[in-house]
Amino acid sequence: MKSSVCIEMIYTEYPFLERIEKAAQAGFDAVEFWNWHTKDLPAIEEAVEAHGLGIATFQANLGGTLIHPDHREAFVAGIEQSLGKAEDLGAETLFLLTDELGEDRSVRYQFPELSDEEKVQSVLHGLKLLAPLAEDAGVTLVLEPLNTTVDHAGFYLNRSAQGFDLVRKVDSPRIRLLYDIYHMQVMEGNIIHTLTNNLDVIGHIHVADVPGRHEPGTGELNYANIFQALRETGYDGYVGFEFDPTVSSEEAADASLELLNG
Repeated sequence: MKSSVCIEMIYTEYPFLERIEKAAQAGFDAVEFWNWHTKDLPAIEEAVEAHGLGIATFQANLGGTLIHPDHREAFVAGIEQSLGKAEDLGAETLFLLTDELGEDRSVRYQFPELSDEEKVQSVLHGLKLLAPLAEDAGVTLVLEPLNTTVDHAGFYLNRSAQGFDLVRKVDSPRIRLLYDIYHMQVMEGNIIHTLTNNLDVIGHIHVADVPGRHEPGTGELNYANIFQALRETGYDGYVGFEFDPTVSSEEAADASLELLNG
């Protein structure tokens, strides 16, 4: 398994670019972040190259949603821009949300006028339009379900089974699921079974404990067992640490990496 660290949540004691250096010192393979259009991408590229790191993923969304057909043209155009940036930066994966989130990460739009069937068909249609664009770019789009109980009330894609179904229906090697253990523990549990039985369509994994979205070992999840189960499957993709540390970032990150590496 490869390790990445979300520098939007970890190492926030330091200026943004210094977080990349901290990640390298800790021994991570890559960094990841959220919105790219607010970042100094040339500086990020220079920093990751200087420290021998990769960019595991960043957010593909530039606005709008997959849920409403009226958003589709602008939404797809935004993803196309992000795919170009991923190519420029050497990032092989971008994460994709069905909804648009505000600055506080809340869901911006609800569409009560659409039926459940209209929503699912809109999302599926949008993904099928994105698939050939991702294939041409050589970049994988990983669709992320989020929890609606604690963090993102009203978010459309909030269950892993629905996400797996969408990915399998699109049937493209460049459309996969981002399985966030924190979000899915909040929504449904059954983490090890779900992960190990769906790795064929999982392209990235996120890690935080429950409750609180803190580092592994602070909550109810047995991450030693989860990581051991992943190792036994031979999973060789990224495990991305995306949590709010309860101690210093260095202490939390070092302990998390040690747990991941067994």
